[in-house]
Amino acid sequence: MQYAPGETDDQLYVWLPGKKVLLPGDNYLKTFPNLYTIRGSSYRDIRLWAQSLDKMLSEGEIEYLVPSHTKPVIGAEEVNKTITHYRDAIRFVYDETVKGINAGMSPTELSQQVKLPEHLANDPVLQEFYGTVPWSVRSVYSGLIGWFDGNATNLYPLSSKERALRMVKLAGGVDVIRKMATTALHEGDPQWVAELTDHLMAPDENDKEAMKLKAKALTVLGENQTSSNGRNYYLTQAQELNEKSK
Repeated sequence: MQYAPGETDDQLYVWLPGKKVLLPGDNYLKTFPNLYTIRGSSYRDIRLWAQSLDKMLSEGEIEYLVPSHTKPVIGAEEVNKTITHYRDAIRFVYDETVKGINAGMSPTELSQQVKLPEHLANDPVLQEFYGTVPWSVRSVYSGLIGWFDGNATNLYPLSSKERALRMVKLAGGVDVIRKMATTALHEGDPQWVAELTDHLMAPDENDKEAMKLKAKALTVLGENQTSSNGRNYYLTQAQELNEKSK
């Protein structure tokens, strides 16, 4: 049994050299790793996660990789490739995020820019069914340098309610915002619908029409989300809004 911090700080893996079997715990499963959990948890040091995968590879020839979740990987060549790609993807996200931080980029800019190289992005074991690259980038950013993105405007921002009131006024009133949201929904722009309806609901949390519009937008976003975590958040909140708007 070897100490191998990764998904949790107390993670272990088990190596059975006589049988060439490695049980990696939760440090590997057949999906892009959950380097950050949107439900909330302490920072996962992904540098240590990558080092733990290096440690697994150093044990010797692994014939069977048996994770705690998803199916085993069989065959020394396939196991080696799987662990190597997994490690490389984690390290790539970290390195590229640090480069962007040093270049003065914001977490939002980085989350939109950092993409896995093609050979990793197309690997079946790294599809974003659980964790995602954008969420991981944001986690690395906040884990290394905190919440402040370098833009002085964000040191003491307006409250969500105050910003919404001013944006609604700037746009010409709630009817204009509502019309824009409805049009965006018909034009297939659900993210914009969600953001516009937030402006309607911030000053009036009982705006049922806005709730219904946002629920429709979140449903579309959820149906197109590959990550099970993301999909569940979208669809659960859509269901809650539909209940409130009755």
